[in-house]
Amino acid sequence: MAISSLRFPLSPCLLKTPTPNFTFTLFKFPILPPRLYCSSQTSTLLPPEKWEPFRKKKVVVRVGYVGTDYRGLQKQRDENELSTIEKELETAIFKAGGIRDTNYGNLNKIAWARSSRTDKGVHSLATTISLKMEIPESAWNGDPNGVALANHINSYLPKNIKVFCVLPSQRSFDPRRECNLRKYSYLLPAEIIGIKSNFGRAEVDYHLSDFNDILNAFEGEHPFHNYTIRSKYRKQFPAKKSLGNGSLPRRAISSGEASLSESEESDEEEDILTDGPIGLDVERMSKNSSQSGIFHEQLPDTFDKHNNGHSTNLVVRARWLHEPDEMDRISASHFRKITCCSCGKLEKSLGFPYVELSIWGESFMLHQIRKMIGTAVAVKRNLLPRDILTLSLAKFSRIVLPLAPSEVLVLRGNSFSLRNKPGDVKRPEMLTMVESEEILNVVDEFYTSVMLPEVSKFLDPSGSPWKKWVEKLDEHTSIPDVELDEVRKAWKSWKENFQSSTNVA
Repeated sequence: MAISSLRFPLSPCLLKTPTPNFTFTLFKFPILPPRLYCSSQTSTLLPPEKWEPFRKKKVVVRVGYVGTDYRGLQKQRDENELSTIEKELETAIFKAGGIRDTNYGNLNKIAWARSSRTDKGVHSLATTISLKMEIPESAWNGDPNGVALANHINSYLPKNIKVFCVLPSQRSFDPRRECNLRKYSYLLPAEIIGIKSNFGRAEVDYHLSDFNDILNAFEGEHPFHNYTIRSKYRKQFPAKKSLGNGSLPRRAISSGEASLSESEESDEEEDILTDGPIGLDVERMSKNSSQSGIFHEQLPDTFDKHNNGHSTNLVVRARWLHEPDEMDRISASHFRKITCCSCGKLEKSLGFPYVELSIWGESFMLHQIRKMIGTAVAVKRNLLPRDILTLSLAKFSRIVLPLAPSEVLVLRGNSFSLRNKPGDVKRPEMLTMVESEEILNVVDEFYTSVMLPEVSKFLDPSGSPWKKWVEKLDEHTSIPDVELDEVRKAWKSWKENFQSSTNVA
């Protein structure tokens, strides 16, 4: 298999005939250049030998990948025909010499930790992973950003995964807890939001401005319970015991505690355990092929006065909780802070016009970004009313919202800071990772030469996944007026009562 120049930069040893005395001074022992395997039919560059481990050191690596052919980032217990990014990374690091035989296959033994997880088909330019790696004695000598170490690992990776750098890390570094900002991009075909190829500049600007106003509604701190599978972020309480006076014990969770326990970005594909009526409804939804891929959760009509209290098969798309529901409670974990949600200018790739959406936040829940975009598109296409954005971000509303495709979602960047120190204090290695020109140039090269050409294949509005998605969106997204009117009336009443109580206080 040929090694592309992107993953294995041209070394001086390839420009002249190597001699037996040639050494690569970065490492303790001579690292041979890629071996040239010759046969009567092929001539293939093989990866270099393993480096010689000198000591185990905690390191942090920045990784990029095209997620189209993978089940997602996180290694699965049952690796099947579709591998995961972490499985490929672990294997490559092991082959390079960074993991001992006795530790290979168990990420816990090397303290493997990630800044975030991504869904099946989602891409990344900024996944940050820390681990205890076996390193050569002279690592980082003359190579402060660990690009040579990264390229040694890259020689064992497929073209669609690339390690950008390997940096020494402090032992206390926690990539998940210290990641305080995650920056996502979503490449949306322009035609999906009504921008035709024959439009003039004024018409294009109007649609971009209108769509930007819709997206801006998500900015700020809100409960995004309607944009995820709520039960995943609901605190599980043990069986409650009476205190003897008829009351039940309660424990409040502070917003800070919840944000720490649930701060890992979770827009990932995984086995989902649900409980109560919602779990039954998800199962019912998965069997309905006409709507799968658009909605992942419906609201069951759990009580019908005209049916003696027995549940029915009616599907309620929007309702208001007038009384607390122990099976569907909202906590601080469902609140998320969005610092930026906007769209850029009209661009083209492979001849397809598209707009790049920017969604930045401290953390995200399962499917949150894709449901935000799906809802914004539905509003732009007049399938949902404008006030659905306000209503869906109200704590007591329960609304079914559409889920956008994952094929064009990209994790663009991260920001890190120490949580236990005042101010925006950053570790030196994390500043290097996000600011080094050498590293950023490698990231840009991977994006333009590998990722963008692959992602651009999904920018044709008449192709996959958009053709079928738009058809289903147009057919199934509308919500009955009677349900929306009930939610509007309840929201207005709740807001008036809230403002009244606030003024009294």
